[in-house]
Amino acid sequence: MKKILILLAGLPFGEVSSAVFGPICQWHRDPCTSMAIHWVQNNEESPEVWRVAAGPYHFGENPTLSLRRPIQLPVGLTGESKIVVEWPGGYSFIAYVNGEEIGQVSDDGQSVEFRIGRESAGGRVLLGLSIQKADRSVGDPEHGPAVFIRDGNRRITLCDGNSSWNYLPGSSKDARWNEVPPLAELVEPEQGFVFAYRLREAEEWVSADITSRPFGETRYRAFSADLNNLAPRSRYVFKLLWKGRLLGTWFFETAPRKFEDGMSFVTGGDMFHTREMLDAMNRRAGTESPLFALLGGDLAYANGVDGDRWLEWIESWNQCAIAPDGRLIPMIPVIGNHEVKGAAFRPTNAPPRSDAPYFYSLFHGMADGSKFTVDFGSYLTVIALDSGHTEKVATQAQWLRETLEDRAGFSRKFVCYHRPAWGTGAKPDAVDIQRSWCPLFEQHRVNAVFENDHHVYKRTHPLTAGMRDDAGGVVYMGDGAWGTRTRGVAKNVTKSRPFLAHAESTNHLIKVTLRDNHVSYEAMTADGKLIDSSRRSVGK
Repeated sequence: MKKILILLAGLPFGEVSSAVFGPICQWHRDPCTSMAIHWVQNNEESPEVWRVAAGPYHFGENPTLSLRRPIQLPVGLTGESKIVVEWPGGYSFIAYVNGEEIGQVSDDGQSVEFRIGRESAGGRVLLGLSIQKADRSVGDPEHGPAVFIRDGNRRITLCDGNSSWNYLPGSSKDARWNEVPPLAELVEPEQGFVFAYRLREAEEWVSADITSRPFGETRYRAFSADLNNLAPRSRYVFKLLWKGRLLGTWFFETAPRKFEDGMSFVTGGDMFHTREMLDAMNRRAGTESPLFALLGGDLAYANGVDGDRWLEWIESWNQCAIAPDGRLIPMIPVIGNHEVKGAAFRPTNAPPRSDAPYFYSLFHGMADGSKFTVDFGSYLTVIALDSGHTEKVATQAQWLRETLEDRAGFSRKFVCYHRPAWGTGAKPDAVDIQRSWCPLFEQHRVNAVFENDHHVYKRTHPLTAGMRDDAGGVVYMGDGAWGTRTRGVAKNVTKSRPFLAHAESTNHLIKVTLRDNHVSYEAMTADGKLIDSSRRSVGK
């Protein structure tokens, strides 16, 4: 892939093209040192953004054209060195270097030149050109100007007519288009995006590689910058550019390397019935300022076919799931039946991953399907499972056994999947999960299991083999009512289902707060009302 130097446009931070959805942050590797950032864009280019080309340069309906290009000056220049910008007649232009006008050329002239000092040798300047046609009968230029250094008898070519420039038909709407870019050097990927990041307190920006792939079965593409080698418990600012235009600036925070008393996360599933309900609960998630969000499936309710609902879901998370200090909340996404064509729950004959094209094309870390782990140092592990949507339940048992054995030393272990093993009766319980997974949760002393799908709130007593066991049982909670219409719960459900400690028909998320010697759970509504709370000692 050919890489081209590009320039930053100086648009105000936060100005985002309507064609770009996101970005959102995901953890799929070590949260202390990595972050994956995803966004989605359609393939239709806007005529008002900077492009990159070696020509021809089309004026379109405008009599003007803006060009810009970084110029790297060679070492060994003398005090008499001059930069010359040369172009055939037929066009007048004003030339700028580092934002300062250095000369004008009328339509019957051919070049402009300016002196550079030897102190500039080895440096980098920004050359900008504002070009005007002599009259509308003059055609579009087939190539850009030649730029060279005249140093005594030497002629040092910096770029010729075959070199690429940023160009924009018409006068640039960005008043700073001809200034020195904030980044010393960036490369433009083939798709036109640039991703740059830095520690919040640092000055130097770093460009990151970008990958892309088709987004499900739409005309859109999903893009990602998967960052690693980050510093633990640190804030990073990042900015996204498209064809030279600044789309926005955001920041995130990595997880601490060691446990910190009071750290928290939020969890819930079945997110998107209406945009109003989704936005409200996403705002609550941000307001609670969690380290991350564990999202338990049925994210966009797109059923594997509706890409536009995914775009709304991404947009809502980007705009609403914001901590009070402005930090983006990273997510750990888990698959549900409404990620899959036909809304499949088939625990013994699950459909292939291709039936969930949007889920698998958007998120990373799914090479082996939607069963995976995310480990926070050695103090916290989150284990995700596929409850019969693109993988059979029983075939995951051996992987789960080995995963829990490998994390025997973790004091805080949480599991999340979609279809409940122990529900309120809104739907039948997932007996395959009861048989294949629950004994392993009990054997390895999982702190809590988060289930979803039933559109209610529930919390069980600590359970062993389905019976209350306060000493060593596993608590199951959740049942998925983030932003969906709720289902009913029978008034006597705790009698007919004695394993239940609390159940009600309420939209909610659960805030999980980790303490030195216990974990607390708070189920709350979008307006912050507490509907249930509990706590358990670490190790129980």
